[in-house]
Order: sequence, then C-alpha cells, then structure tokens
Amino acid sequence: SSRACRVSVVVPVVNEEACISSCLASLGALDPPPLEVIVVDGGSRDGTAGRVRKARARRVALIETDFGSRAKQMNEGARVAKGDFVMFLHADTVPPLDAVSLVDRSFADPRVVLGAFTAILAHEGRTMWGMNLLHQAKTHLGACFFRPMAAARGMKVFFGDQAMVVRREAFVSCGGFHESLSTMEDMDLCVKMFYGIKSLEAGRTSLQQSRGKQSRGARLVAIDRCVHTSGRRVAEWGSLKSLQLFLVLSLSYAFGASPSALNELAGKVYSEIR
Repeated sequence: SSRACRVSVVVPVVNEEACISSCLASLGALDPPPLEVIVVDGGSRDGTAGRVRKARARRVALIETDFGSRAKQMNEGARVAKGDFVMFLHADTVPPLDAVSLVDRSFADPRVVLGAFTAILAHEGRTMWGMNLLHQAKTHLGACFFRPMAAARGMKVFFGDQAMVVRREAFVSCGGFHESLSTMEDMDLCVKMFYGIKSLEAGRTSLQQSRGKQSRGARLVAIDRCVHTSGRRVAEWGSLKSLQLFLVLSLSYAFGASPSALNELAGKVYSEIR
C-alpha cells in the first residue's frame, strides 16, 4: 500500500566496514521497500563510508558526521527523514523481508508512537537462547521494576538491537533521543514517548523527569516478528560479563542515575559505545 512505503530506515554506524554492505543488501531485499535508507556515519576510521558509497542505490543516502554519539546520529537521520515512520536499525541487525508492511500494520492505531521487534541474537551459527530470553523478559517485565503502574498500562522497554520504530511526528515532538546520553538512550526514549515528555531539564533523564506524570494515552507495541542480530559483543565479552553490564547500566538508570553518571559508568565498562 502507499502507506506501507512511508517508512524511512536510519542506520547509525561507526567503524562498521565488516557488516554495512550486508546490512544494505538486506534492506534492498525488503518487499515492499522502505521510502529511503539513511546511513549516518559518526566518524568511522575504516572503510565504512566508502562501502556505503559503492553500494549506494536510489534510496540510500549517506550523512557523514563527527558526532561519535549514536543518539545524535539517529536524531540527525530522523531530522532529514521523509517517512511517517522511522526505523532505527543497527548495522549488524537483519529485519524480516516484510518489515515495512509489519510497521504499517503495527502503527494502524494512531495512539501507537513506538514499537520494536523481537531480537534473536546469534553468533557463528550459535543462537544465544539465554540472552534472547532476557531480552523478552526485559521488554515485557522490565518496566515493572521502576514504574509498575506504567507497566500495567502498557509501558515496555526496548533496546536498539530490536530495530526500534517511531511515529516520526511524535518522535520530533518529544525532541528525539536524549543527546546527553551515550548509553541507555533507547530505554530513555521508551520512557519519554510513553509519558509524552517534550522538554528535558538539564542533567536529568526522562525517567527522573517522569516522576508524578501520567501517560497521555501513548501506546508502545511489540511487533510480532523477529529481527536477527549479531551476538558478536556477547561473544567478545562472554555471557556472564554481558549480563553484568546489562544489569549494572539498566539498574543504574532505573534507580535514577544522571546522564553524566551513566556516561561515566559506561566509559568504564564499554570499550566502545555502539
């Protein structure tokens, strides 16, 4: 349908030479195709930008920046996007072939402002079932730990490797991703869009600012299909360390850590913020 083609795909990249070509090939196979694909490079030092230029098709655009911040990269991509819906896709994530139609159906209710797929992590032919189950629990039960009433009203917690999709009008209205965050910007966006927070006070996360607020009827939906995501980071760190990093950062956010404190913590535990 004409509506189904009004999906823009934004791919934030930094040093993704190894997988950007396959990412663009998977997007080129989508049926129906997205309106456009916008690759936002955050200052790669490898051949990422060159591979995008070589693979550039009619619907693929490249924006080169020195941001080095995924939140800023995704906001920049959404700023120039023409679609009614914007999918934020990691370069190592493969969406289903009918992803555009699935977005169209999932956002048929005008109250839906944010959605995401189910991520299936795998590496070198091995499916990481433990991490996948954690993902599922986090999506549907995570909000219970810090906003139980909001969770009862449908609040969900999505992360970037689930190919998050936003209604662009609502995304722009709330100011997009929190650019002061170099980590947890995806979880923060879930809170921000659920509560309809339109402006952030300096030095505070959306969760900190949401205290005492009521949802304005916005809906967050889990799109009923899987995306396949590389488990390369889990393989690099190991399952136990990956679980530890996830719990430390997510619980720090949930218990009210400031953006600067979260960034400092992330700097200690991550070798590279993707």
